[in-house]
Amino acid sequence: MNYTYQPRTDSLIGIIGATGLEIGFLSKRIELIEKGRVGSGCFLRGHFSGKEFVLVESGIGYNRAVNACIHMIERFSPRAILSFGLAGSVDMTTKIGEVLLATHLLWVEDMETLRVNKTYTLDKDLIDITSKILDKYDIRFKIGKVLTVPSFIFKLEERCRIRRELGVEAVEMEGSAIADEAGKRHVPVMALRMISDDISSREIDYGMVMSPHGRTTLRGAVRFFLAHRWDLLEIFRFRRELRLLGRELSEIEARIVDGIAVSPGELLQYLNLPVKKAIPE
Repeated sequence: MNYTYQPRTDSLIGIIGATGLEIGFLSKRIELIEKGRVGSGCFLRGHFSGKEFVLVESGIGYNRAVNACIHMIERFSPRAILSFGLAGSVDMTTKIGEVLLATHLLWVEDMETLRVNKTYTLDKDLIDITSKILDKYDIRFKIGKVLTVPSFIFKLEERCRIRRELGVEAVEMEGSAIADEAGKRHVPVMALRMISDDISSREIDYGMVMSPHGRTTLRGAVRFFLAHRWDLLEIFRFRRELRLLGRELSEIEARIVDGIAVSPGELLQYLNLPVKKAIPE
């Protein structure tokens, strides 16, 4: 089906997720205007809760997120970017299924030294608004720092070292790329992650199974089988769990998008709460 391009009528909000597992369910809820390619991923532009959004699936990894963010900003000029996705916990108290709202994103390129290349402080107003929306719906969440890494972290020793040396709550692979490109163009960013694996998870490299867009590949399944002959069914269990987490995440995304879609004046009335800073100055 072809969609005729329609000019934008208002400043829109951008939403970025690495894979369909993370934003695919949300994409089914928008009233579609236009779709196409953006970087190595794809975008959908449409309406949700009466406001205009562009939803981008970037693909997994730092460079794909960079390209998707640049293309989104240059083509659509969003007034804010919401980054949603899954992450791995490195903290003993942060478990699978928990929601984590990032205050800072740290980028580490060299996992041997764990030298932080850059730290990004995310938009305080968006953090505050998102926190109040989560509170309104009684969604329990943590606020903390998240580390962007170049590859999947699955070994317990590595997770414990990251927590000990950097004090972050979780790791993922795209957030800092989005924060960096958006920051260069003065676009505010909010980043929310749901924990998909934690310290208690088995030391299995699920990354070898996935394509850049989060789909299980035959080549990946063969590699996984050769590495874990006794555990082939683990692929299907993990995929099933990711889909369930993706559905839960999509419900949270929809409520956040619905709340952020209104104007600042309407937002205060919608929340029925005074706006306060989420992070102390």
